[in-house]
Amino acid sequence: MIKPPPRKLPNSSRRDAFGGSRSDHRQFLYLHEVDALIPATKQTRAPTRNQALVMLPIAQALQPSEICHLRWCDLNKAANTLLVVRNRSKSLRIQPQVVVNQQPLCPAEIEILQELIHRSKTDWLLESERQQRLRSRSLHHIVYQAGEKAGLPIPVHPYMLRRSGLYYRAALLLQGANLSLHECCLLWNYYATSSAMPASFQKEYQTINRKREETFLLAFEQIKAFAGISADENIIDYLLGAYLLSPRLPEISDNYWLSPSNWHLRTLPKTSRTNR
Repeated sequence: MIKPPPRKLPNSSRRDAFGGSRSDHRQFLYLHEVDALIPATKQTRAPTRNQALVMLPIAQALQPSEICHLRWCDLNKAANTLLVVRNRSKSLRIQPQVVVNQQPLCPAEIEILQELIHRSKTDWLLESERQQRLRSRSLHHIVYQAGEKAGLPIPVHPYMLRRSGLYYRAALLLQGANLSLHECCLLWNYYATSSAMPASFQKEYQTINRKREETFLLAFEQIKAFAGISADENIIDYLLGAYLLSPRLPEISDNYWLSPSNWHLRTLPKTSRTNR
């Protein structure tokens, strides 16, 4: 008899288990940690499926609800794209509109999905051992288990992979703008707040080249469209997260192996539909 995965622990409990203060606990992975996490899935049950479920959240920046609802019909094998329904909600009253993106796959994803499809017995892309849809609880347990086997210094959960994917994309979008974190915050405050900026901040804002400003605004819209999130205050967190992943953006690799090529050119425009 297959035992169900243990219940998902609250974030505070997972932090305490690994020691350290809450301020020390980060909610993303560096790229070298992702590189260590993926091979560690080979030490888990269903290693091919588990490798895919670690790759997809970072390469496609998926939430648990998004990855668990993927079906094989969402995969376009001819175009090597994945149909992603963003921000699935349990209640239609909360979010009647959903965003639908056709997202390109990187070579590593294509290879693992080709291997996985031959093993699949259902129409779910990531099926459970009971041949049902993989539940969020199981997803959290598998990712957490892989993090332990990889010897990572912090407890790992799926949202960390999503954030890492979004942080990396934001870093690539901002890479050529030569903007500091402080300048990005100035631009955000200028466009997002209704109150007047202090004179010192106004003076700093005016020194920012307009082309660099346009790069920031375009990056903001591209991340917003890709993530399918409507709240600007949530998007800016992901955009500024680029500086957590790499404080010096020009130094980050622009050809990371889990980054689909030309993804930013195929994100806009997005489409939306009524959730039925």
